[in-house]
Amino acid sequence: MRKLLSVVAATSLLTATPSIATSALDGLEIKLRGEAQGWLNATCKYYGLGWLQPDQGRQALKRLMLLIAAHQIGNLEVDDVKAAALARDPGCKAIWPEAFDEGD
Repeated sequence: MRKLLSVVAATSLLTATPSIATSALDGLEIKLRGEAQGWLNATCKYYGLGWLQPDQGRQALKRLMLLIAAHQIGNLEVDDVKAAALARDPGCKAIWPEAFDEGD
């Protein structure tokens, strides 16, 4: 009987671990998603306030979009990110990079 209980306890621990890891990864994904969108919004806002020069803002946006595209953060699609940022701050369209190549 004890052996059976030990097997059941070990099995339940093994099956519970992936769900714990999954929730931790989901939390990290949500954090990264919010962080990426937040930096995009901040860059556009700082440009609008005149705190960033156009080339600085363009370079920052390019790097952020490369990061989002490369890491496929959550379900963020590059077009969705762009639409959300420009809806929040339409003036950012003036510095939005057309291409995301680092060499541009």
